[in-house]
Amino acid sequence: MKKIIVIFSILLSTVLSGCRDWLDINENPNYVSDADKTALLPTVALETADKVGYELTLVGYFWSQYVVQCNETNQYVDIMTYNLNTQSSYFTNPWAYIYSRVFPSIKTILAQCEGESNVSNFVFEAKALLAYNLYLLTSLYDEVAYTEGCLGDETNTTPHFDSGEKMQEVIVGLLEELRAMDAAQLATDEETNTSTTSDMIFGGDMEQWVKFANTLYLRVLMRDFDANKTKIQTLLTENNLLDTQDAAFDNFLDQADKSNPLYESDRRQLNTTANIRCCSDILNILDESDPRLAYYYETDGELLGVAYGIRPMLEQANRLRLGATDPVYFATIDEALFLKAEAYARLNDAANAQSNYEAAIRAAFARCGCEGADTFIAGDYAFKSDGTAEQMVEQIINQKWAANVRCMPIEAWFDMNRTGYPTRGTTLTSSKGVLNDYPYRFLYPYTSTDFNPNAPDVVPLNTKMWWHK
Repeated sequence: MKKIIVIFSILLSTVLSGCRDWLDINENPNYVSDADKTALLPTVALETADKVGYELTLVGYFWSQYVVQCNETNQYVDIMTYNLNTQSSYFTNPWAYIYSRVFPSIKTILAQCEGESNVSNFVFEAKALLAYNLYLLTSLYDEVAYTEGCLGDETNTTPHFDSGEKMQEVIVGLLEELRAMDAAQLATDEETNTSTTSDMIFGGDMEQWVKFANTLYLRVLMRDFDANKTKIQTLLTENNLLDTQDAAFDNFLDQADKSNPLYESDRRQLNTTANIRCCSDILNILDESDPRLAYYYETDGELLGVAYGIRPMLEQANRLRLGATDPVYFATIDEALFLKAEAYARLNDAANAQSNYEAAIRAAFARCGCEGADTFIAGDYAFKSDGTAEQMVEQIINQKWAANVRCMPIEAWFDMNRTGYPTRGTTLTSSKGVLNDYPYRFLYPYTSTDFNPNAPDVVPLNTKMWWHK
Protein backbone atom coordinates (compact mmCIF):
# COMPACT_ATOMS: atom_id res chain seq x y z
CA MET A 1 0.00 0.00 0.00
CA LYS A 2 1.37 3.39 -0.93
CA LYS A 3 1.82 6.10 1.66
CA ILE A 4 -0.91 8.69 2.07
CA ILE A 5 1.09 11.87 1.72
CA VAL A 6 0.71 14.80 4.08
CA ILE A 7 -1.22 17.05 1.70
CA PHE A 8 -3.59 14.25 0.66
CA SER A 9 -6.49 15.13 2.96
CA ILE A 10 -6.44 18.77 1.89
CA LEU A 11 -6.28 17.88 -1.79
CA LEU A 12 -8.96 15.23 -1.57
CA SER A 13 -11.43 17.45 0.26
CA THR A 14 -10.82 20.39 -2.08
CA VAL A 15 -11.01 18.46 -5.33
CA LEU A 16 -13.88 16.11 -4.55
CA SER A 17 -16.05 18.76 -2.95
CA GLY A 18 -15.81 21.04 -5.99
CA CYS A 19 -15.90 18.63 -8.89
CA ARG A 20 -19.58 17.88 -9.37
CA ASP A 21 -20.59 21.30 -10.69
CA TRP A 22 -17.40 22.38 -12.43
CA LEU A 23 -18.42 23.54 -15.89
CA ASP A 24 -16.35 26.60 -16.82
CA ILE A 25 -13.18 25.79 -18.75
CA ASN A 26 -12.08 29.41 -19.00
CA GLU A 27 -11.66 30.14 -15.29
CA ASN A 28 -10.12 28.09 -12.54
CA PRO A 29 -10.19 29.79 -9.13
CA ASN A 30 -8.91 26.68 -7.35
CA TYR A 31 -5.80 26.31 -9.53
CA VAL A 32 -2.68 27.68 -7.86
CA SER A 33 -0.40 28.69 -10.70
CA ASP A 34 2.71 29.13 -8.56
CA ALA A 35 2.43 25.77 -6.76
CA ASP A 36 5.51 23.58 -6.82
CA LYS A 37 5.64 20.42 -8.93
CA THR A 38 5.77 18.33 -5.76
CA ALA A 39 2.27 19.57 -4.93
CA LEU A 40 0.97 19.66 -8.50
CA LEU A 41 1.86 16.05 -9.36
CA PRO A 42 -0.45 14.51 -6.73
CA THR A 43 -3.11 17.04 -7.70
CA VAL A 44 -3.01 15.81 -11.31
CA ALA A 45 -3.31 12.19 -10.17
CA LEU A 46 -6.20 12.98 -7.85
CA GLU A 47 -8.09 15.10 -10.38
CA THR A 48 -7.68 12.40 -13.02
CA ALA A 49 -8.88 9.76 -10.57
CA ASP A 50 -11.94 11.87 -9.72
CA LYS A 51 -13.16 12.06 -13.32
CA VAL A 52 -12.31 8.46 -14.13
CA GLY A 53 -13.75 7.25 -10.84
CA TYR A 54 -17.04 9.13 -11.06
CA GLU A 55 -18.48 10.17 -14.44
CA LEU A 56 -16.51 7.73 -16.60
CA THR A 57 -16.99 4.80 -14.25
CA LEU A 58 -20.70 5.49 -13.82
CA VAL A 59 -21.41 5.81 -17.54
CA GLY A 60 -19.11 2.86 -18.21
CA TYR A 61 -21.09 0.65 -15.83
CA PHE A 62 -24.30 1.28 -17.76
CA TRP A 63 -22.99 1.47 -21.32
CA SER A 64 -20.94 -1.71 -20.84
CA GLN A 65 -24.19 -3.32 -19.62
CA TYR A 66 -23.00 -4.38 -16.18
CA VAL A 67 -25.87 -2.64 -14.36
CA VAL A 68 -29.42 -1.34 -14.75
CA GLN A 69 -31.42 1.40 -13.06
CA CYS A 70 -33.79 0.34 -10.29
CA ASN A 71 -37.50 0.87 -11.01
CA GLU A 72 -38.11 2.41 -7.58
CA THR A 73 -35.62 5.25 -8.11
CA ASN A 74 -34.72 7.41 -11.10
CA GLN A 75 -31.21 8.81 -10.75
CA TYR A 76 -29.58 7.19 -13.79
CA VAL A 77 -32.49 6.42 -16.13
CA ASP A 78 -31.19 8.84 -18.76
CA ILE A 79 -27.78 7.15 -18.79
CA MET A 80 -29.30 3.70 -19.23
CA THR A 81 -31.62 4.85 -22.02
CA TYR A 82 -28.99 7.06 -23.72
CA ASN A 83 -31.27 10.07 -23.26
CA LEU A 84 -28.48 12.64 -22.80
CA ASN A 85 -27.67 15.95 -24.46
CA THR A 86 -24.78 18.43 -24.65
CA GLN A 87 -25.69 19.91 -21.27
CA SER A 88 -25.35 16.62 -19.41
CA SER A 89 -22.84 16.89 -16.59
CA TYR A 90 -21.55 13.44 -17.54
CA PHE A 91 -20.23 15.06 -20.73
CA THR A 92 -19.43 18.61 -19.58
CA ASN A 93 -17.56 17.77 -16.38
CA PRO A 94 -14.80 15.47 -17.70
CA TRP A 95 -14.11 17.82 -20.63
CA ALA A 96 -14.02 20.97 -18.51
CA TYR A 97 -12.13 19.43 -15.64
CA ILE A 98 -9.32 17.99 -17.73
CA TYR A 99 -8.85 21.23 -19.65
CA SER A 100 -9.16 23.62 -16.71
CA ARG A 101 -7.37 21.70 -13.99
CA VAL A 102 -5.36 18.75 -15.23
CA PHE A 103 -3.66 20.28 -18.26
CA PRO A 104 -2.63 23.58 -16.55
CA SER A 105 -1.05 21.60 -13.71
CA ILE A 106 0.85 19.37 -16.12
CA LYS A 107 2.01 22.41 -18.09
CA THR A 108 3.36 24.01 -14.90
CA ILE A 109 5.15 20.82 -13.84
CA LEU A 110 6.90 20.56 -17.20
CA ALA A 111 7.78 24.27 -17.20
CA GLN A 112 9.31 23.97 -13.74
CA CYS A 113 11.41 21.01 -14.88
CA GLU A 114 12.93 22.92 -17.81
CA GLY A 115 16.55 23.70 -17.09
CA GLU A 116 16.59 21.61 -13.93
CA SER A 117 18.75 18.54 -13.53
CA ASN A 118 17.74 15.23 -11.97
CA VAL A 119 14.02 15.70 -12.65
CA SER A 120 13.44 13.12 -15.38
CA ASN A 121 11.12 11.24 -13.01
CA PHE A 122 8.80 14.25 -12.71
CA VAL A 123 8.89 14.76 -16.49
CA PHE A 124 8.08 11.10 -17.14
CA GLU A 125 5.18 10.99 -14.71
CA ALA A 126 3.69 14.29 -15.93
CA LYS A 127 3.91 13.26 -19.60
CA ALA A 128 2.48 9.81 -18.85
CA LEU A 129 -0.52 11.43 -17.18
CA LEU A 130 -0.78 13.86 -20.10
CA ALA A 131 -0.87 10.95 -22.56
CA TYR A 132 -3.46 9.14 -20.46
CA ASN A 133 -5.76 12.18 -20.20
CA LEU A 134 -5.46 12.87 -23.93
CA TYR A 135 -6.27 9.21 -24.53
CA LEU A 136 -9.42 9.60 -22.44
CA LEU A 137 -10.52 12.76 -24.24
CA THR A 138 -10.10 11.41 -27.75
CA SER A 139 -11.62 8.05 -26.77
CA LEU A 140 -14.70 9.83 -25.48
CA TYR A 141 -15.11 12.80 -27.83
CA ASP A 142 -12.90 11.99 -30.85
CA GLU A 143 -11.56 15.40 -31.95
CA VAL A 144 -9.58 17.31 -29.31
CA ALA A 145 -8.19 20.85 -29.08
CA TYR A 146 -4.52 19.96 -28.66
CA THR A 147 -2.29 21.82 -31.11
CA GLU A 148 -3.95 25.17 -30.33
CA GLY A 149 -5.36 24.13 -26.95
CA CYS A 150 -4.22 21.94 -24.09
CA LEU A 151 -0.61 23.03 -23.49
CA GLY A 152 -0.71 25.83 -26.07
CA ASP A 153 -1.50 29.56 -25.82
CA GLU A 154 -3.62 30.10 -22.73
CA THR A 155 -5.13 33.27 -24.22
CA ASN A 156 -6.60 31.39 -27.19
CA THR A 157 -10.21 30.73 -26.21
CA THR A 158 -11.26 29.59 -29.70
CA PRO A 159 -8.81 26.84 -30.62
CA HIS A 160 -9.24 24.61 -33.62
CA PHE A 161 -9.54 20.89 -32.95
CA ASP A 162 -7.28 18.04 -34.06
CA SER A 163 -8.87 14.96 -35.61
CA GLY A 164 -9.08 11.67 -33.79
CA GLU A 165 -6.49 10.20 -36.17
CA LYS A 166 -4.15 13.11 -35.42
CA MET A 167 -4.64 12.61 -31.68
CA GLN A 168 -3.70 8.96 -32.12
CA GLU A 169 -0.39 10.14 -33.57
CA VAL A 170 0.07 12.66 -30.75
CA ILE A 171 -0.51 10.07 -28.02
CA VAL A 172 1.69 7.48 -29.70
CA GLY A 173 4.39 10.14 -30.08
CA LEU A 174 4.21 11.12 -26.41
CA LEU A 175 4.48 7.51 -25.31
CA GLU A 176 7.38 6.90 -27.66
CA GLU A 177 9.13 9.92 -26.11
CA LEU A 178 8.76 8.24 -22.74
CA ARG A 179 10.00 4.92 -24.07
CA ALA A 180 13.09 6.69 -25.42
CA MET A 181 14.01 8.27 -22.08
CA ASP A 182 17.23 7.08 -20.45
CA ALA A 183 16.35 4.27 -18.04
CA ALA A 184 19.60 4.78 -16.11
CA GLN A 185 18.85 8.49 -15.69
CA LEU A 186 15.33 7.72 -14.52
CA ALA A 187 16.73 5.32 -11.93
CA THR A 188 19.30 7.90 -10.79
CA ASP A 189 16.71 10.66 -10.52
CA GLU A 190 14.41 8.35 -8.60
CA GLU A 191 17.15 8.10 -5.98
CA THR A 192 18.51 11.65 -5.99
CA ASN A 193 15.37 13.69 -6.60
CA THR A 194 12.64 11.35 -5.53
CA SER A 195 8.97 11.88 -6.32
CA THR A 196 8.01 9.25 -3.73
CA THR A 197 6.11 11.71 -1.56
CA SER A 198 4.38 13.23 -4.60
CA ASP A 199 3.49 10.12 -6.58
CA MET A 200 0.08 8.81 -5.53
CA ILE A 201 0.04 6.01 -8.10
CA PHE A 202 3.36 4.14 -7.82
CA GLY A 203 5.08 5.89 -4.91
CA GLY A 204 7.93 7.10 -7.11
CA ASP A 205 8.75 3.67 -8.55
CA MET A 206 9.92 4.50 -12.06
CA GLU A 207 10.02 0.87 -13.19
CA GLN A 208 6.27 0.71 -12.62
CA TRP A 209 5.74 4.00 -14.47
CA VAL A 210 7.61 2.60 -17.46
CA LYS A 211 5.43 -0.51 -17.40
CA PHE A 212 2.28 1.63 -17.20
CA ALA A 213 3.42 3.71 -20.19
CA ASN A 214 4.13 0.54 -22.15
CA THR A 215 0.73 -0.91 -21.27
CA LEU A 216 -1.01 2.29 -22.36
CA TYR A 217 1.10 2.26 -25.52
CA LEU A 218 -0.06 -1.27 -26.40
CA ARG A 219 -3.66 -0.34 -25.60
CA VAL A 220 -3.48 2.61 -28.02
CA LEU A 221 -1.66 0.69 -30.75
CA MET A 222 -4.31 -2.04 -30.73
CA ARG A 223 -6.77 0.46 -32.19
CA ASP A 224 -5.09 -0.02 -35.57
CA PHE A 225 -3.48 -3.43 -35.28
CA ASP A 226 -2.41 -3.94 -38.89
CA ALA A 227 -0.77 -0.52 -39.14
CA ASN A 228 1.04 -0.99 -35.83
CA LYS A 229 1.90 -4.69 -36.08
CA THR A 230 5.67 -4.17 -35.98
CA LYS A 231 5.50 -1.92 -32.92
CA ILE A 232 3.15 -4.37 -31.21
CA GLN A 233 5.50 -7.28 -31.89
CA THR A 234 8.34 -5.24 -30.38
CA LEU A 235 6.30 -4.71 -27.22
CA LEU A 236 5.50 -8.40 -27.03
CA THR A 237 9.19 -9.24 -27.34
CA GLU A 238 10.18 -6.70 -24.67
CA ASN A 239 7.43 -8.03 -22.36
CA ASN A 240 7.74 -5.04 -20.02
CA LEU A 241 4.09 -4.34 -19.22
CA LEU A 242 2.37 -4.17 -15.83
CA ASP A 243 2.97 -7.47 -14.09
CA THR A 244 3.34 -6.88 -10.34
CA GLN A 245 1.30 -3.75 -9.59
CA ASP A 246 -1.82 -2.14 -11.03
CA ALA A 247 -1.79 1.49 -12.08
CA ALA A 248 -4.35 2.76 -9.60
CA PHE A 249 -5.16 5.63 -7.30
CA ASP A 250 -5.80 3.79 -4.05
CA ASN A 251 -5.43 6.50 -1.42
CA PHE A 252 -9.12 6.98 -0.54
CA LEU A 253 -10.38 7.05 3.04
CA ASP A 254 -13.68 5.86 4.45
CA GLN A 255 -14.64 9.41 5.38
CA ALA A 256 -17.01 11.96 3.89
CA ASP A 257 -15.48 13.82 0.91
CA LYS A 258 -12.43 11.54 0.97
CA SER A 259 -13.80 8.27 -0.38
CA ASN A 260 -13.97 6.72 -3.83
CA PRO A 261 -15.79 9.25 -6.10
CA LEU A 262 -18.67 7.00 -7.20
CA TYR A 263 -19.16 5.67 -3.68
CA GLU A 264 -19.09 9.22 -2.33
CA SER A 265 -21.78 10.38 -4.75
CA ASP A 266 -24.03 7.34 -4.99
CA ARG A 267 -23.79 5.96 -1.45
CA ARG A 268 -23.16 9.05 0.71
CA GLN A 269 -24.67 12.06 -1.02
CA LEU A 270 -27.86 10.87 -2.75
CA ASN A 271 -31.18 10.50 -0.95
CA THR A 272 -31.25 6.84 -1.96
CA THR A 273 -28.65 4.13 -2.33
CA ALA A 274 -30.84 1.72 -4.31
CA ASN A 275 -30.21 2.91 -7.88
CA ILE A 276 -27.58 0.67 -9.41
CA ARG A 277 -28.64 -2.99 -9.77
CA CYS A 278 -27.26 -6.11 -11.42
CA CYS A 279 -27.65 -6.66 -15.15
CA SER A 280 -28.02 -10.37 -15.81
CA ASP A 281 -25.88 -10.09 -18.97
CA ILE A 282 -22.87 -10.90 -16.80
CA LEU A 283 -24.16 -14.47 -16.48
CA ASN A 284 -23.92 -14.90 -20.25
CA ILE A 285 -20.13 -15.00 -19.80
CA LEU A 286 -19.36 -15.89 -16.19
CA ASP A 287 -20.34 -19.14 -14.54
CA GLU A 288 -22.91 -18.55 -11.80
CA SER A 289 -20.49 -20.11 -9.30
CA ASP A 290 -17.66 -17.69 -10.17
CA PRO A 291 -16.63 -16.14 -6.82
CA ARG A 292 -16.02 -12.76 -8.46
CA LEU A 293 -19.77 -12.27 -8.78
CA ALA A 294 -19.98 -11.76 -5.01
CA TYR A 295 -17.19 -9.18 -5.32
CA TYR A 296 -19.11 -7.37 -8.05
CA TYR A 297 -22.64 -7.49 -6.61
CA GLU A 298 -24.11 -7.70 -3.11
CA THR A 299 -24.98 -11.37 -2.95
CA ASP A 300 -23.94 -14.28 -0.76
CA GLY A 301 -25.94 -16.78 -2.74
CA GLU A 302 -27.93 -16.71 -5.97
CA LEU A 303 -27.22 -13.72 -8.18
CA LEU A 304 -30.37 -11.90 -9.24
CA GLY A 305 -30.44 -9.53 -12.18
CA VAL A 306 -32.42 -8.47 -15.23
CA ALA A 307 -31.58 -7.90 -18.88
CA TYR A 308 -30.20 -4.52 -19.86
CA GLY A 309 -32.86 -1.88 -20.44
CA ILE A 310 -35.26 -3.39 -17.90
CA ARG A 311 -35.82 -1.53 -14.63
CA PRO A 312 -36.15 -4.11 -11.83
CA MET A 313 -37.83 -3.88 -8.46
CA LEU A 314 -35.42 -4.06 -5.54
CA GLU A 315 -35.98 -7.75 -4.93
CA GLN A 316 -35.40 -8.63 -8.59
CA ALA A 317 -31.75 -7.56 -8.87
CA ASN A 318 -28.84 -7.37 -6.45
CA ARG A 319 -27.22 -4.00 -5.85
CA LEU A 320 -23.81 -3.21 -7.32
CA ARG A 321 -21.16 -3.57 -4.64
CA LEU A 322 -19.11 -0.41 -4.05
CA GLY A 323 -16.51 0.35 -1.40
CA ALA A 324 -15.47 3.66 0.11
CA THR A 325 -11.80 2.83 -0.42
CA ASP A 326 -12.14 1.13 -3.82
CA PRO A 327 -9.18 2.13 -6.03
CA VAL A 328 -9.66 3.99 -9.28
CA TYR A 329 -7.79 1.98 -11.89
CA PHE A 330 -5.97 3.44 -14.90
CA ALA A 331 -4.55 0.08 -16.04
CA THR A 332 -4.23 -3.36 -14.48
CA ILE A 333 -2.06 -6.45 -14.60
CA ASP A 334 -4.91 -8.51 -16.02
CA GLU A 335 -5.56 -5.91 -18.72
CA ALA A 336 -1.90 -6.09 -19.79
CA LEU A 337 -2.17 -9.87 -20.08
CA PHE A 338 -5.47 -9.70 -21.97
CA LEU A 339 -3.89 -7.18 -24.37
CA LYS A 340 -1.01 -9.57 -25.00
CA ALA A 341 -3.39 -12.47 -25.45
CA GLU A 342 -5.41 -10.52 -28.02
CA ALA A 343 -2.28 -9.44 -29.86
CA TYR A 344 -0.98 -13.01 -30.06
CA ALA A 345 -4.40 -14.21 -31.24
CA ARG A 346 -4.38 -11.64 -34.05
CA LEU A 347 -0.90 -12.91 -34.94
CA ASN A 348 -2.31 -16.46 -35.06
CA ASP A 349 -0.04 -17.54 -32.20
CA ALA A 350 -2.55 -19.68 -30.33
CA ALA A 351 -0.09 -21.00 -27.74
CA ASN A 352 0.96 -17.57 -26.49
CA ALA A 353 -2.61 -16.29 -26.78
CA GLN A 354 -3.74 -19.11 -24.50
CA SER A 355 -0.97 -18.71 -21.91
CA ASN A 356 -1.61 -14.98 -21.56
CA TYR A 357 -5.39 -15.47 -21.55
CA GLU A 358 -5.11 -17.93 -18.68
CA ALA A 359 -2.65 -15.72 -16.80
CA ALA A 360 -5.04 -12.79 -17.25
CA ILE A 361 -7.92 -14.69 -15.66
CA ARG A 362 -5.70 -15.67 -12.73
CA ALA A 363 -4.64 -12.04 -12.31
CA ALA A 364 -8.27 -10.88 -12.46
CA PHE A 365 -9.22 -13.37 -9.74
CA ALA A 366 -6.28 -12.22 -7.61
CA ARG A 367 -7.22 -8.53 -7.96
CA CYS A 368 -10.69 -9.38 -6.64
CA GLY A 369 -9.25 -11.42 -3.78
CA CYS A 370 -10.81 -14.60 -5.17
CA GLU A 371 -9.48 -18.13 -5.49
CA GLY A 372 -10.25 -21.01 -7.82
CA ALA A 373 -9.26 -19.51 -11.17
CA ASP A 374 -7.64 -22.71 -12.40
CA THR A 375 -10.85 -24.68 -11.92
CA PHE A 376 -12.69 -22.35 -14.30
CA ILE A 377 -9.76 -22.18 -16.72
CA ALA A 378 -9.92 -25.96 -17.00
CA GLY A 379 -13.70 -25.88 -17.28
CA ASP A 380 -16.12 -23.25 -18.55
CA TYR A 381 -13.41 -20.70 -19.39
CA ALA A 382 -11.14 -23.15 -21.23
CA PHE A 383 -9.37 -21.47 -24.14
CA LYS A 384 -10.49 -22.63 -27.58
CA SER A 385 -7.11 -22.64 -29.31
CA ASP A 386 -8.43 -24.54 -32.32
CA GLY A 387 -10.67 -21.67 -33.40
CA THR A 388 -9.99 -18.91 -35.90
CA ALA A 389 -8.06 -15.80 -34.87
CA GLU A 390 -11.34 -13.87 -34.62
CA GLN A 391 -12.92 -16.57 -32.44
CA MET A 392 -9.94 -16.44 -30.11
CA VAL A 393 -10.19 -12.63 -29.94
CA GLU A 394 -13.88 -12.85 -29.09
CA GLN A 395 -13.25 -15.25 -26.20
CA ILE A 396 -10.41 -13.08 -24.89
CA ILE A 397 -12.42 -9.84 -25.04
CA ASN A 398 -15.47 -11.49 -23.47
CA GLN A 399 -13.41 -12.54 -20.45
CA LYS A 400 -11.70 -9.15 -20.37
CA TRP A 401 -15.15 -7.53 -20.29
CA ALA A 402 -16.18 -9.80 -17.41
CA ALA A 403 -13.02 -8.88 -15.49
CA ASN A 404 -13.67 -5.12 -15.68
CA VAL A 405 -16.70 -4.96 -13.39
CA ARG A 406 -15.77 -2.87 -10.34
CA CYS A 407 -12.52 -2.01 -12.07
CA MET A 408 -12.45 -0.21 -15.45
CA PRO A 409 -15.98 -0.27 -16.91
CA ILE A 410 -15.20 2.61 -19.24
CA GLU A 411 -12.40 0.52 -20.80
CA ALA A 412 -14.88 -2.31 -21.33
CA TRP A 413 -17.08 0.11 -23.31
CA PHE A 414 -14.07 1.25 -25.35
CA ASP A 415 -13.32 -2.40 -26.15
CA MET A 416 -16.93 -3.03 -27.15
CA ASN A 417 -16.66 -0.16 -29.61
CA ARG A 418 -13.24 -1.24 -30.89
CA THR A 419 -13.85 -4.98 -31.27
CA GLY A 420 -17.63 -5.48 -31.30
CA TYR A 421 -17.32 -7.87 -28.31
CA PRO A 422 -19.17 -8.91 -26.26
CA THR A 423 -21.69 -8.93 -29.09
CA ARG A 424 -24.91 -7.06 -28.44
CA GLY A 425 -27.91 -9.08 -29.51
CA THR A 426 -26.24 -12.42 -28.80
CA THR A 427 -23.86 -12.38 -25.83
CA LEU A 428 -25.35 -9.17 -24.44
CA THR A 429 -28.90 -7.88 -24.49
CA SER A 430 -29.75 -5.64 -27.43
CA SER A 431 -31.23 -2.51 -25.87
CA LYS A 432 -31.09 0.64 -27.98
CA GLY A 433 -32.93 3.12 -25.77
CA VAL A 434 -33.99 6.43 -27.26
CA LEU A 435 -31.25 6.23 -29.90
CA ASN A 436 -32.65 3.12 -31.53
CA ASP A 437 -28.95 2.32 -31.73
CA TYR A 438 -25.92 2.07 -29.40
CA PRO A 439 -23.76 4.90 -28.02
CA TYR A 440 -20.22 5.21 -29.35
CA ARG A 441 -19.11 8.59 -28.02
CA PHE A 442 -19.69 11.44 -25.61
CA LEU A 443 -21.24 14.64 -26.95
CA TYR A 444 -19.15 17.79 -27.06
CA PRO A 445 -20.30 19.94 -24.14
CA TYR A 446 -22.25 23.11 -24.81
CA THR A 447 -19.58 25.06 -22.88
CA SER A 448 -17.30 24.44 -25.84
CA THR A 449 -19.62 24.34 -28.86
CA ASP A 450 -21.71 27.38 -27.86
CA PHE A 451 -18.73 29.69 -27.36
CA ASN A 452 -16.03 28.40 -29.68
CA PRO A 453 -16.84 28.89 -33.39
CA ASN A 454 -13.95 26.55 -34.23
CA ALA A 455 -15.35 23.64 -32.23
CA PRO A 456 -16.60 20.67 -34.28
CA ASP A 457 -20.28 20.23 -34.93
CA VAL A 458 -22.01 18.05 -32.37
CA VAL A 459 -22.66 14.62 -33.83
CA PRO A 460 -25.10 12.04 -32.42
CA LEU A 461 -24.12 9.59 -29.69
CA ASN A 462 -24.39 6.70 -32.14
CA THR A 463 -21.79 8.10 -34.58
CA LYS A 464 -18.78 5.79 -34.73
CA MET A 465 -15.19 6.99 -34.56
CA TRP A 466 -12.39 6.00 -36.92
CA TRP A 467 -11.22 3.09 -34.75
CA HIS A 468 -14.64 1.58 -34.06
CA LYS A 469 -15.68 -1.72 -35.59
